[in-house]
Amino acid sequence: MRNSSRQSIIAAVAVIITAAAFAGVARADTEGLPILPITVFQAPSYSVWLPTIITEKRLDARRGFRLKVTEKPGTAAYIDLAQGADLVCFCVAPQTFTQFVAQGAAVTLLFNVFSHTNLVAVTDPSINSVASLQDKTIAANTATGQWAVSAFLLKQAGLDLSKVKIRSAIGSGGAIAELALGRVDAILPGPVEVASLQTQTSQFHVFSIFDKAAWQAVAPGPGIPNILFGAQRKWWDNPANKDISRRFYAAVQDAAAFAVAHPEETAAIVGARTKMPKAAVLYTLTHFPEVINIRPASEFKPAIAFLTQKLMPEAGQLEHALTDAEVNAYVSDFTP
Repeated sequence: MRNSSRQSIIAAVAVIITAAAFAGVARADTEGLPILPITVFQAPSYSVWLPTIITEKRLDARRGFRLKVTEKPGTAAYIDLAQGADLVCFCVAPQTFTQFVAQGAAVTLLFNVFSHTNLVAVTDPSINSVASLQDKTIAANTATGQWAVSAFLLKQAGLDLSKVKIRSAIGSGGAIAELALGRVDAILPGPVEVASLQTQTSQFHVFSIFDKAAWQAVAPGPGIPNILFGAQRKWWDNPANKDISRRFYAAVQDAAAFAVAHPEETAAIVGARTKMPKAAVLYTLTHFPEVINIRPASEFKPAIAFLTQKLMPEAGQLEHALTDAEVNAYVSDFTP
């Protein structure tokens, strides 16, 4: 074989190997910036809020990449990530997605974006504490880890759940309707639902059940993770994707800083792009600033382990408790 032919074959093989090694690396845009395509939950989820600010204010370009955002319903987003149709998702809630991990989904968590607030909404102002929930009816989605966390916090606060009636409700809309009609005494909404309620009517009252000391005793760390940036492990193993993930992390921090400094403008941008009421977005940003909690997933590892090895299995929400090896694979070694 001639040297020129041998060199051509070697060059071709090198191209194939390189292409395989960098499978999943985003192509470049017209400005030469690498593109990071992400999936988010469709509005009104706040999964879409910070990516909206990033693209609107061109914070991605400032960090040397281009963000491409696709909104999907929650179930579709999770199935596509679990099956590998999507390589990354800015929408992974361990309280829900871990069911796919227990079934073999090779997904790892890179960094947290939003934390849980653990709120209770009522229409009766005399119900204003955990103790006052005794003998009442609570609507909750008992199929997810969010209920497992809430039940733990309620019990830690001294509530005997055997003296509370739990009505299973899937979806915040149904639970809110049940509360408004007086069929239940309390619901467990997220901050976006609370913001929508508080900006439309004075009928509802809200209080928190989160006890930081009680949670820290079982899961030391910066809180309870809620929405994280997750990726297929094969994607995360690629060095080029580690670089663009760090750029994205920085852009998310930039967007959060912008939201804190300019809540009115942020509410206007998010409201216009997502069709959410501006007042509800602004209420969330100003009344629940603590929900934005951008940190590497590793800082939440004790919380994720407690959730996936104890709370969710004991509540019958997982096929099996995750092993230490599975938790280690689930929580990446991402560093900014």
